[in-house]
Formats: sequence, C-alpha cells, structure tokens
Amino acid sequence: MELFRVFPHDPSARPDQPGHPGYLHRAQSAGRWDNAHAYAAWYLSRSAAGAVGETFGNLGRWSSSMFDTPYLPSARRALAVFEVPDDLPILDLDDPAELARRSVRPSQIVKRNTGFTQPLALGVFREQNPDGSRRWAGLSWWSFHRPIWTNVMLWETDREHPPLSLLRIEQLDLAHPAIVDASAELARPIHG
Repeated sequence: MELFRVFPHDPSARPDQPGHPGYLHRAQSAGRWDNAHAYAAWYLSRSAAGAVGETFGNLGRWSSSMFDTPYLPSARRALAVFEVPDDLPILDLDDPAELARRSVRPSQIVKRNTGFTQPLALGVFREQNPDGSRRWAGLSWWSFHRPIWTNVMLWETDREHPPLSLLRIEQLDLAHPAIVDASAELARPIHG
C-alpha cells in the first residue's frame, strides 16, 4: 500500500536531519493522536491529494509561497511517497464494529478534540496480541477536510519503527496533480 506525506524537503539533509523524508520530528504534543511519552507519530494519507489537503487545507488562498519553509530555509515542501506492507495491522476507525467495540461514536473521531483522541490512541497503542506483540502498527480515520480522504498514523518508538520504504519524492508546485485535485476538492482557488 502506498502512503503519502508532505514534508519540508532539503536534498542535502541526512536521514537524522530535518528536510529528509525519513526524518520525524519527535517533540510532538498537539496532533490529534500524539502521545510523545509513548511513541512518535507518523501522519500520512492514503492519497496524494489527501496529504496535500491535510497540509494546506486551512489556507484560504493557495499560492507558490505555501511551499516555502521559513523555519528551514534550505527546504521546500515536497511529497514523499512511501510503501508499507498491504497486511500491516492498522486499526480502521471508520469500521463501525471497531468503534462499537471501543464505545466510540463517529463524531468523536472527526472532531478535533485531543482530550479524547490522544487517550484513545494511547489505548490502541497498548493493545497486544496473545503472544505479547503489539496488535496495531497504527490507526486510520477519515479526513476532517474531506471524508473521502483516509489518513493514517503509524507509531514509532525507540525500538519499533514503521516499515516505511521510500518510493520517491515529488517536487510540489501549483501544477502538481495532487495540488490541483486537492484544491478542486476543497474549493481553494490557486493563485500563481
């Protein structure tokens, strides 16, 4: 399965440095599913347009300046395309049976309420198989911006890393198909 992520791309960055597609900033606390004391969270999308929409969806006007990264001047936002095994165990929070099993309503997933979602994620992270192995590699849910987009969060710990294989990096510009698709889905005008 392919997963997509918009990230600040610096072609000269090493894997342990900001700007590399395999770099994950570990000081996380504000994200919907964050629990930095237990794991770091990889936020991805199952579609390129979904990754773009999650990154730029709150902007009312889309222009080439949205690809700039003032906090990392040597970088520009790009699209990383990763591959993970198709059978990777990801809890689907769009599955009514899984929601019912956890006494969770769909509205509790879609709302941006970290007071609810972060403890839920921590509980899922702690679920184990009978052999003691971790039951889930992460979880998926529908996008706040467009329910047709599926987001995925994979956890990473000091000892466990998600099986992400980088397939390619695509440079983003206003003509990139994912930008065009996401802007149409979100009714965001593009201004050159």
